Amino acid sequence: MSKTVAKGINAVYLPVTSPLRSSEWYVNYLGLSLLMPVNADSTQAQLGFSNGQTIFLIRTKHQQNANYLEVGGTEQCPITIEVEEFDHVFRTLQSKGLKLDPIEDNGDCGKNFYLYDPDGNKIDMWSGWPSDTSAPSSIIGTGV
Repeated sequence: MSKTVAKGINAVYLPVTSPLRSSEWYVNYLGLSLLMPVNADSTQAQLGFSNGQTIFLIRTKHQQNANYLEVGGTEQCPITIEVEEFDHVFRTLQSKGLKLDPIEDNGDCGKNFYLYDPDGNKIDMWSGWPSDTSAPSSIIGTGV
């Protein structure tokens, strides 16, 4: 197939034990918008970014998260969120006592830190590409 048929990512689904509690967390700490009302009996919460992308928080019977182990044993996360004012965001979340890992400086790939939601879903908080809005040419088209 020579033409790309995939247009983009519209939604990410994350498992949670309480859509109400988790949606409040995502709204309060990440500034996402609640797209539909949520109550204690809700089976999901729909959250939106300003660019139209969404996160659906899906209620599960037992606590679990979407993290996984790569072949080398390192825990990976299901989602990366690019943030503005990266260092300020880190300091603010840290001051709120949230579970997060230290900032990593990945050179040409930017900075990131990992933040954990109430169910332990690991979220990669990313600074974006350093001094540019696009990926370095060494990454584009590599099929990675």
